[in-house]
Amino acid sequence: MKEIENIFKKLLNKKDLSILESEKLFDLIINQSINSVVISSLLTLLNIKGESFNEIYGAVKILKKRAKKIQLSGDLIDTCGTGGDNKGSFNISTATAILSAACGLKVAKHGNKSVTSKSGSSDVLASLGIDIKLDDKVQKKLFKKNNICFLFAPFYHESLQKVKDIRGSLPFKTIFNLLGPLLNPANLSYQLLGVGNKENLETHSRCISNLSLKSAWIVHSLKGYDELTTISPNLIIKVKNGKASKRIKVSPQDLDMQYSKEDHLKGGTPDENAYIMHRLFEGETGAIRDNVILNTAACLEIAGIVKNLKEGIDLASKNIDNFSAKHKLENLINEFK
Repeated sequence: MKEIENIFKKLLNKKDLSILESEKLFDLIINQSINSVVISSLLTLLNIKGESFNEIYGAVKILKKRAKKIQLSGDLIDTCGTGGDNKGSFNISTATAILSAACGLKVAKHGNKSVTSKSGSSDVLASLGIDIKLDDKVQKKLFKKNNICFLFAPFYHESLQKVKDIRGSLPFKTIFNLLGPLLNPANLSYQLLGVGNKENLETHSRCISNLSLKSAWIVHSLKGYDELTTISPNLIIKVKNGKASKRIKVSPQDLDMQYSKEDHLKGGTPDENAYIMHRLFEGETGAIRDNVILNTAACLEIAGIVKNLKEGIDLASKNIDNFSAKHKLENLINEFK
């Protein structure tokens, strides 16, 4: 196939594909018009070269067309990151989603099973007793009642199941890891999007600029985490109404927060992380609390609830201390008892 030959030539020479070439490539992949050996080879070449904005955005355009959508009311926010940072940290983005809902935001949390840690978003939710494998009618009912829902990626992106085994056979993260946060099946207004690689601040801010969100932050911890952390300074690109800011750097001391160590953010099995989640919302202090509060503060600023991160930290802290987050988690769990 001539088109694939040309794509191979470009990637072998470490040249970026155009958006149209990327669209064509992912159309062929999803339609299974090329075999698994060819797909594996192309994913490997993309990884070696480094996935460009054109390649990521072209893939997003194709996969969004194929995705099953869900209609939820209100200005929604997602806290999904790219994953694949190999840190094995606690499920900060999932806890952030719950605390954000306790603070009054409407949350549509997109997530999947673990890629590089012991416990992905869906894994810890299952251990907590929260069923995320729901049909749309039940999902909408629960969202209306609790202002939060968890959207299990495989339910909305059946086309990606066709490459599941190929992805699992490769010993590195592929472009598909980078696509997840850009494929929320709900109509988002806001997003906190974490990237594990600094280079993806630019690719993902450009993608977000094309996705009609009101406001979003693309964030990266300089220690390599795909979320804001208190273990290092953080880089942020803010996107508002399709326009991206320059990178800014925010350090823990800028927010009067203490630095923490990487070991303090370590998670464990889904059951262990579920236990940590309960302890967090029961008021246990420490690095995990600080990091969940920091990311929630970002969500609150993104959505315009607070003017700055310090105000957001105060509001997020208050909603742990008054047990709003604990009650939010308990209400979600009780839905399935």
